[in-house]
Amino acid sequence: MVDRRAEGDLLERKIDVCFGHVDVDGDGFFDEADVLAMAARIIAHQHIPIDSEPAVGLFKSYQEFMHNILQHLDFDGDGRVSPEEWRKGIIGVFGDQPEQFDVLFRPLAEAIWRVCDRDGDGTVNAEEFLCFQKAMGSSPENRQLAFEKLDVNGDGSLSVDEILSAYREYYTSRDPQARGNWLYGDVWDTAVPGAAAKAGL
Repeated sequence: MVDRRAEGDLLERKIDVCFGHVDVDGDGFFDEADVLAMAARIIAHQHIPIDSEPAVGLFKSYQEFMHNILQHLDFDGDGRVSPEEWRKGIIGVFGDQPEQFDVLFRPLAEAIWRVCDRDGDGTVNAEEFLCFQKAMGSSPENRQLAFEKLDVNGDGSLSVDEILSAYREYYTSRDPQARGNWLYGDVWDTAVPGAAAKAGL
């Protein structure tokens, strides 16, 4: 049996899979409508009031994130990010410069996990994490798999630092053993947006 994990470039695969999550409306581009829809979806799945402080903070963080993403990744200046721009920018800007990743992604990651940490105990338990994964469109199998992989110490919860580390590894690491590769489950069992079109199918 061929091990699909040995085929192609793992980092590119992860970036392409992630584009399917961020392109919420499925129009083939990542834009402000997508980030607002994504924030609303996360809030809805976590069952918190949309006017609560964490929810308002999440909307603000997503808008700031989009502004910064456009500065770094919108190479043609059309106000949106294509799959090609997403791949080129994430790998070129952040994959080769991890310090830039923290500057852009840390505020958003912290805002997301403030929303997920519904009981305010400073960690994200399995139920909270699975709700976030559901909001991101992950399959039930991949939601559970991701939590098990990222729960390094097996205590049944994920800290903010564990999640930030997972984000960093997912977006920047080419190491096939990196736990962050499992942030959204098994990337080799997840369809890449537009893959059929790229293959001429």
